[in-house]
Amino acid sequence: MEGKAAKKKGIIGTLVSVSGIVILAKVLGFVKQMATASAFGATIDTDIISMSESLIGNVDYLLVQALATAFIPTYIYAQKESKERSKRFVSNTITVFLIVSLLISLVFSLGSPVVARILAPTYPDELSAQLSAYIRYFAPVLAVIVELSIFNSLLKANEHFIAGELINVNQSVILIVLIILIGGTVGPDTLVIGFYAYAVFNLIFLMICARKYWGYVSGNPFRDENVKKLLKMMGPLLAGYSMVFVNQQVDKIIVSGLGEGTVTAMNYASVLSNFVATFIGSICGVLFTYITQNIADKKDKDAADLTMNSTIQMVTLLLPISVLTVLNAEDIVTIVFARGEFGPDAVHKCALSLAGYGFMFVPYIIRELFSRFQYAYGDSKTPMVNSIISIVFNIIFSIVLSRFMGVLGVALATSISVLVCAVLNIVTSVKKNKHFNMGFLRSLPLWLIGSAICVGVSLLGIYFLSEMHPLIRFVIVTAVSMILYCLINIKALKPLVMRFLKRG
Repeated sequence: MEGKAAKKKGIIGTLVSVSGIVILAKVLGFVKQMATASAFGATIDTDIISMSESLIGNVDYLLVQALATAFIPTYIYAQKESKERSKRFVSNTITVFLIVSLLISLVFSLGSPVVARILAPTYPDELSAQLSAYIRYFAPVLAVIVELSIFNSLLKANEHFIAGELINVNQSVILIVLIILIGGTVGPDTLVIGFYAYAVFNLIFLMICARKYWGYVSGNPFRDENVKKLLKMMGPLLAGYSMVFVNQQVDKIIVSGLGEGTVTAMNYASVLSNFVATFIGSICGVLFTYITQNIADKKDKDAADLTMNSTIQMVTLLLPISVLTVLNAEDIVTIVFARGEFGPDAVHKCALSLAGYGFMFVPYIIRELFSRFQYAYGDSKTPMVNSIISIVFNIIFSIVLSRFMGVLGVALATSISVLVCAVLNIVTSVKKNKHFNMGFLRSLPLWLIGSAICVGVSLLGIYFLSEMHPLIRFVIVTAVSMILYCLINIKALKPLVMRFLKRG
């Protein structure tokens, strides 16, 4: 029992440390986006750069997420066989995916005119040619980011989580410095230079951090049995993430027809919502390693308990954030971005998008935790099916809601699809492991009461404090809402709070 308690404390301690780095990274990320918005605004040029960067970023996401998810359990099982096999596996994975990512980069470079036409069918020839050129500019960096993800996954598999979170800090610092130094003369192209600069820097950084766990091993990498297992597990993951990619591109196509600057405004809303999504992803990345270890050691009940308890605590933490984001989106966007070239129209479009995204925070943590729970069993097919079903919902709702609600409808469709996937993942996870309990039902009444308080305080703030500066109003509304909410839900939050205070 003592060993189990110590392990639990170790997990919570790691989560607290990682959370601190994520918060630092996101604060710097806000500063980076504020600097970017102020320097370059929301124009057709920033739209084109955003679309081309996000295209390559989404392809990276497709490969990186599938690779990272499949890599960690494959590596852990290989390590249990022998250290030699695990090092060979790492070396061969690096080689295989360097080849794959370079080939994909070449395909996008050669096919950029066609891709540009598909991505923005309403653009005239001149803008389409400009978009095609930027796709070619961004394509080669794909290989760098894929390799970077291998080293990040390697560190996580060995329970080293901090370095992987620091890459986001590095990214923000590098881009802020470049905007200050060359933004005025180079213009929006600074974003292209920054993309390359932080990708290369972070790859070198993680290679150094993971140096004791990897090295070159000669031989045919495609004959490695563990690489074959990795690729086999990645198959369904790639299918699932491919649907995510298709969905994101459908959203971009829809939004590109909603007026100049809308793509950029929605992208900034995505940045704000990603503050929470990245925090969730980092927490899930830590928990995934421990869940996988429990399952590898045949401790199914421990794995189920860890997943469910983490879900309850994270839902309790994220629910008020979701409510406050939806109801105070205009104030949030005004505080962060409303300066320089980022005018009232851009603020309005960005706020609508953020309100739509705000609904997904709670289902997002459920979706991510329960999908990783199934990955830990080596089952990538079931979460893939769940993901595809939810994405079909997303595409349908994006098309329908955008006609009536514009950019808000597109963002809201994303939240609906995340909710669908979360429910499906719970159902399929319970079928896989019978040790799950419905302990979250005890917290449901307190969640509802706390959420109602957040809604009430937000509406009162909007009505009675309308003449105040948005920052002051938002601080008052958030402080009052969170204090009241935490007093009601203190029992669920107590383990995290106590551990944080002890580390402090």
